[in-house]
Amino acid sequence: MSSQALDDATSYIIPLSTYDTHGLCTNYPLRRHKWEAEANAGSQQARSDWIKYIGPIEEFGTCNPINGNYPAVALPFTKPERLSLIAYLMEYLFLYDTVVEHEQQEWNDTDPALGRVQLQAKILLQLASTDSDCTERVKSRLKEALAMTLREKDTHFDSLEQYLECRMVDCGAPLLEALSLFGMGVTLTEEEDAKLEPIRRPCFIAIGLANDYLSFDREYLEFSESVEPKTLKNAVWLHMQWYHVDVSAAKKMVLDKTRQQEDEFLENCARFRRENNDMPEKLNRHLEALAYQVSGNVVWSLNCPRYCPDYRYDPNAGIEDVLTKKSMPEMLGINYDALFVHKADEDSDKQVDTGSDSNTGYSRTSSTDSFTTNTSTEPETHRDASTSSCTSAQSSIGIEKSMAHHLPKGELLDCEHIKAPFDYISSLPSKGARDVFIDALNIWLNVPAPAVSHIKSISNRLHSASLMLDDIEDGSSLRRGQPATHTVFGTAQTINSGCWEILNAVQETQQLGLKAVKIVLEELSELHIGQSYDLYWTEHSRCPSEDEYLEMVSKKTGGLFRLIVRLLLDSSESKAPKGNLHTDMGHLAGLIGIQYQIRDDYQNLYCRDYGVQKGFCQDLDEGKFSFPLLHALSVQPGSKKLLYELIQRRRDAGCLSYEQKLLVLEQLDCAGSMTYTRETLKRLQGEVHKDVKKIEDMTGKENWILRALLQKLKIHS
Repeated sequence: MSSQALDDATSYIIPLSTYDTHGLCTNYPLRRHKWEAEANAGSQQARSDWIKYIGPIEEFGTCNPINGNYPAVALPFTKPERLSLIAYLMEYLFLYDTVVEHEQQEWNDTDPALGRVQLQAKILLQLASTDSDCTERVKSRLKEALAMTLREKDTHFDSLEQYLECRMVDCGAPLLEALSLFGMGVTLTEEEDAKLEPIRRPCFIAIGLANDYLSFDREYLEFSESVEPKTLKNAVWLHMQWYHVDVSAAKKMVLDKTRQQEDEFLENCARFRRENNDMPEKLNRHLEALAYQVSGNVVWSLNCPRYCPDYRYDPNAGIEDVLTKKSMPEMLGINYDALFVHKADEDSDKQVDTGSDSNTGYSRTSSTDSFTTNTSTEPETHRDASTSSCTSAQSSIGIEKSMAHHLPKGELLDCEHIKAPFDYISSLPSKGARDVFIDALNIWLNVPAPAVSHIKSISNRLHSASLMLDDIEDGSSLRRGQPATHTVFGTAQTINSGCWEILNAVQETQQLGLKAVKIVLEELSELHIGQSYDLYWTEHSRCPSEDEYLEMVSKKTGGLFRLIVRLLLDSSESKAPKGNLHTDMGHLAGLIGIQYQIRDDYQNLYCRDYGVQKGFCQDLDEGKFSFPLLHALSVQPGSKKLLYELIQRRRDAGCLSYEQKLLVLEQLDCAGSMTYTRETLKRLQGEVHKDVKKIEDMTGKENWILRALLQKLKIHS
């Protein structure tokens, strides 16, 4: 099916002449999504969550029962199954903007700051689980927009150029573009992004200025009634100040500038198409989508309840579908059906249309459930937004039938294959050291049993997932004396399973609270940064300094130890002063991580039993700059050249022969590197025991379990 046919199947073409646009959007097209009920449902779910986690809210967001919910008219190319999620995010942003503007009071039964973080976490989790590739751009633009909203709240602007640099981001235009791409399931390469940057700039400016022009009356009224001295961040107000003119004159100046930017964007698009005849269809479609953002933004703003008091109703009643069912035939001559995306767990021969003519109003179980449980009706392998399984472009019935035809008649696909690699590595012999470590620390912290159980599960999931991925990245063929997971299930399936388990770990962390999720994400980030350096040094045969190596280990290996400690501290019911415990136990976790990794490096080269588990001197085959090797390269000029020659042979052949490995070990002994490594481990062991004793004294509890566990890390000459 062509893009045009797909668009006609999912949205209505609306004549722009239907509306008094104040001369804006001349020569622009307009569409309205047929699955607008999904957008209404997403908006209402966001409001419900806002009230639950943050507090009461009476301000309006994206809903507009007359001209259409914001994403329904600004993002008409969105896949129906993604519309609710996008509307949820946009509703949240509108309400967030209101809180920042008015510094809304805190409520007795909620923590608004924590609630906002919780909702943002929910949004990002849902986005990533729907389409992780497209989510990266949304995350980046969302972070940028939220930061700009706070940073530029009371900024004084001296020129229009200075203001527009801020306003383009603050109005959410780059985020809107990212949501458009997410909605279509399209990603841009860096090269494509760079090409489009000058093309879309006037589009972003036009959206920001149109927003200022059409929202000014509401903002100016609130500004005039405010008893607090402040400025108004609106282009109309700024023109009044810069040029000493009244409201009418300033509005005309902003209107003219907006039209100019709209025209410039269309000219840019036409020129870009002429100069790039062979450009991918996705770029052409993206430019079309940007144009719909311009017109949709204007049409929505004309009579949205957020800007226009005359059109307001109870924003929390959930009656948008009822109101739209009345207004759409009157305004556009189109009968409104509340279409919802068909859920996978419903009988597949039901129609997608689950709307009701009932006058009770809000009946959106299908849509809100699809958001909170992340069900999807379209296989996410269909990445190209220009393709569709629809068989008819003439009406919504066509796409409904097609979607019903392709939906499974039940839960045919379970978790068997995605779990198999993880189950395999979990079945391999393990000493259960992490569980013992957690139990040992809990002697000091008094963490409730349910939380301890979750922390053990989370740490084991993350550890096993990291082993699966590490073995792929390192090219390891053995794990615990058995074939590495990817040599059994294949690289792709192992990566998929490992990533899935990381997601499961993050989801389980939600049982411990929002702060726990933040802890896990922070330490996962540190772990991956550390791993990136380990991989980079190996790939480029670049020997790190000892300080660089220790920092890498602190991030990579120490990350899981710190994660465990921080989760336990966060769940602790101990009466000991947590401030000191946080510092001292964090330091202890870091030392143990470093000790563990250096010991692992030593064992890999020196221990016969380790060779059976992982292969003889496996680190040399993998090209790693382990602690003994980097020491030898830094202190033994004579052997340095020989060692680098052997490293190069490893790169050429992918491994070293038994004889070559013996030669490396000989050079390490000559450099005193194995002795230096043993001495370093003894020093670390002493520091670890000092930290343990300090915490024992602080808590008044000896920790024999931890001491016994640490004893196993000792290296014997």
